[in-house]
Amino acid sequence: MLRNTCKQTRWIAILLALVVLATACGDDDQPSEPPDADPTEEATTTTASEPSSEPTSVVIGLEQELTNFNNLTAGDNLLAGRQVIRAVWPTCTRTLPNSTFEPYFCETLPTIVNEDPLVVEYKLRADANWSDGTPVSSDDMVFYFENCNDPEDDCAATAGFDSAELEVVDDKTVRLSWPEDQPFVEYIALFSGPFPPAHLGLDWTEGFQEDPMLAAGPYQVDEYNPGSDLTLIPNPSWFGDGPYIDEVTFRFISDVGSLPLALENGEVDVIYPQPQVDLVDQIGALDGVASTITFGPTWEHITFNTATVPLEARRAIALALDRELIVTALMRPFSDSAEPLGNRVYVNGQAQYQDNTPTEFRTRDVGAARAALEQGGWTKGDDGIYTRDGRRLSLRIRTTGGNPRREQFQELVQNQLGEAGIEITIDNLPGGEIFGPVFGSDNDPPGPPGDFDLVIFAWVGGPLPASSTLQVFGTGSDSNPGAYVDDQVNDLLTEATFTLDLDRQAQLLNEADALMWQSLPNVPVYQLPFFLAYNDALNNLEDNPTLESFTWNLEEWTFS
Repeated sequence: MLRNTCKQTRWIAILLALVVLATACGDDDQPSEPPDADPTEEATTTTASEPSSEPTSVVIGLEQELTNFNNLTAGDNLLAGRQVIRAVWPTCTRTLPNSTFEPYFCETLPTIVNEDPLVVEYKLRADANWSDGTPVSSDDMVFYFENCNDPEDDCAATAGFDSAELEVVDDKTVRLSWPEDQPFVEYIALFSGPFPPAHLGLDWTEGFQEDPMLAAGPYQVDEYNPGSDLTLIPNPSWFGDGPYIDEVTFRFISDVGSLPLALENGEVDVIYPQPQVDLVDQIGALDGVASTITFGPTWEHITFNTATVPLEARRAIALALDRELIVTALMRPFSDSAEPLGNRVYVNGQAQYQDNTPTEFRTRDVGAARAALEQGGWTKGDDGIYTRDGRRLSLRIRTTGGNPRREQFQELVQNQLGEAGIEITIDNLPGGEIFGPVFGSDNDPPGPPGDFDLVIFAWVGGPLPASSTLQVFGTGSDSNPGAYVDDQVNDLLTEATFTLDLDRQAQLLNEADALMWQSLPNVPVYQLPFFLAYNDALNNLEDNPTLESFTWNLEEWTFS
């Protein structure tokens, strides 16, 4: 579960594919991590057809430009980089839109050779080659491992590698092993960030900044014009079917407002902007354009500083919030299927998802909120705000300033809690600047996190959430700015991180979430939408709200 921000944070490096991806900043700065979700589609979608026999080209508008073709370095781990390089470099597995895994450059999914201690084998396909004819080999996985097996490495995510030993079995096969007391249950996601060629002898961090050098995937880079565009063409050494598009150009367009016109005029064929209601409505009115809305793994919440907001106040807040109204105001303009989120580990659409919201928190109850405060020794003051021991129940709420949706979210919270006798003061900083004081990373000298009472941001969930959930809610974690402590929750999450039985793991994680509804580190509110729009002559596009993103099957796209 990771924070999705424009500032890279080394400590927040546990994720589905163990890669931290920062989206284009602008309106939706958010701390970031990805579900077994069936996409909810809006507007129209196309059906598959035979590929065109004529030369074809596609232009994709990206809001952000990659900064290094090696997307696995800590400072260059951008979503835009992943969207490009996943079609060029190899990954062992890939994640499907329903958050299941399938072999990609590996022959099979990673195989458990021994359970105690855990030993897992990763075997590359015999026909996987780089574009210079060199096999994609164990050397490439060793290169990956050696640059990601130490927390001090310049690697976006070291979890799993940092506790493992690597053995080279043969030219195409490696094994990872972990200590008996530290099995890494998310082993299936390792070696699944697109990784660079080792045999060129280039530096991990700087060797691929301007050129990927070689390709192994369905496409290779034909031309890159920094600040403008990047073009891919088919890679003759690709072992799979396709690709069917002869030229794919990524055009870097930071002005989101210009995207509808660019799509209407045919300047771009595909866009994947952060959804805003006006933008979605404009594009929905265009002829010849298909679009989908998908509620994915990114979810908004209100996190409490447990040092300044005592439990009875957190309970009162959860009782006084009208989550249904908030969802109606902020998410239902995108889709009628939006609903309040009832889980901190899994999102709606994942097979393991359970709505663990207790009955008392499902419907707003201002009377119960006031009663919770009074039972905790708070007394209603003359101005309607509760006090205790000379302290008014006046709390600061913070978020990414300049984000209209989040600012509206804050105002709804302010009004709802005010009616329950809780004064809320809005105290924002511009964009991602809020995360420094919230997480303590910008203090000079470095100090503790927690410069807030309530804070709104987003976490990004995933199909393998055990270790990241422990990171967010575990005692003493840097990713736990609210200083939340619950020993029972800690024990359940710790056990889940070492449980190879995924059904048992899901049971433990749901038990932990149910307990968190009692101790309230935060209140989950809603999932955020993803918006994909494209020329309706294109076929086989399907949003993938995991780290694979919408280019996950670029080699399968066709033109009618």
